[in-house]
Amino acid sequence: MVTVPRVEMADVLELVNTYGRVPRATAQDQGEGYPALSAVMADNAERFPGTELEHLQALADEAYQVFAAAHEGGDVADRVNALLAPASPTPTCTPECGIEWEVADAADALRAALGVALLDFLHTRGAERLGTCKGIRCADAFADLSPSGRKLFCSSGCLNRHKVAEHRRRAKASA
Repeated sequence: MVTVPRVEMADVLELVNTYGRVPRATAQDQGEGYPALSAVMADNAERFPGTELEHLQALADEAYQVFAAAHEGGDVADRVNALLAPASPTPTCTPECGIEWEVADAADALRAALGVALLDFLHTRGAERLGTCKGIRCADAFADLSPSGRKLFCSSGCLNRHKVAEHRRRAKASA
């Protein structure tokens, strides 16, 4: 059995938004090259050797469906379960009485790590804290860690672009 490395939600988001086809197509940057996994997940990348671009894209697309389902008010549990099922991660109790996840094949470690990170976030924060950006030409996934839980944009840049566009729209309508 292979221990599944723990990844933070920030790593999940970085992977999904970098390799996911929907975020890249919406931003119109499909023609740009893809960075190496080590540039996206820093220290965690070495724990997932042999990940090809097509594999990263497929996993990112599957994980993106969790955020899209949350955004649309859909069944998030089915999406997380679909992401986890092929890897079949097994929980084990560590000597410190913590939870550690294991998979039979090292090739499934990244899939399991993404699924477990999403499962963990959903368990502690809830599906309403996941979503996709409502910004102009942006469909990036986000996880809302704000106290109010009302985040609609992936970044302050997207929020600002939205506010400027709305201001211009109102100014044009009143002119």
